Amino acid sequence: MVDKSQKNDKGEGLKPATKRHQKFYFDNTLLVIQVEDTLFNVHKYQLLKSKVFADMFEAAQGDPEEGSSPDNPIMLEGVSASDFECLLEVLYATTPTSFFSHFSTQQPAPEASLVIPAFRLANKWSFDDLRNYLLPLAEKELNDVDKIVFGREFDIKAWLAPAHSSLCLRNDPITEEEAAKLGTNSVALISRLREELRQGTVPPGNKTCCGCAGYSINDGAEEHKCHKCGGTAHVLTRGSDQPNRDAIVGKVQKWVDDGGA
Repeated sequence: MVDKSQKNDKGEGLKPATKRHQKFYFDNTLLVIQVEDTLFNVHKYQLLKSKVFADMFEAAQGDPEEGSSPDNPIMLEGVSASDFECLLEVLYATTPTSFFSHFSTQQPAPEASLVIPAFRLANKWSFDDLRNYLLPLAEKELNDVDKIVFGREFDIKAWLAPAHSSLCLRNDPITEEEAAKLGTNSVALISRLREELRQGTVPPGNKTCCGCAGYSINDGAEEHKCHKCGGTAHVLTRGSDQPNRDAIVGKVQKWVDDGGA
């Protein structure tokens, strides 16, 4: 309401001073963006969450403004329309005005299929908050081989040693498809350490008794069942002088620290 007691020189009522709410005053400016052969109409405030876009808008000049119409869209090169759609899906889902942010303390995580492409573009365009939000979700979704590939692509070194160690210690061998993704250095390391685990301290071709090979033999003891068949006859137990999990993990960590990954 206008306070009628406040008047200007012409005797007209003055409007009270106002300010824009810091959180809930939204800029509804829409920008047209073209990715490949697809046009998107996106709120500018979403793109301002990116340092790259914020700098681009600050430096933008021209009339009409780029992105103001379908005839003058902002052209984004080097990305796919499907990946950009994934980014927008996650951006709008995590906006503070979304239903779940208002009425739930825990908003639902985006679908797994959205996480990796959205992270890739969030990293490319410096959507820092979104990148930090998506990183643990990506770690949860990826298997060990893809964590290594992903860690190299985005310089996430903390993922490399644990993922390599898991591949060394798992029962299943490396497949051809996995080897192609991992590359020569990783495959060589994993193969060597898996061989150490398999052979123990016994050199190839040597005839060695169980004790000298670092094994103890157990017969008929329930607590020494074979982990594969469950049998209790002639079960071998590794001695402490053979390669163990901690030793493998340590070797992998040193290899990563030395730049092997």
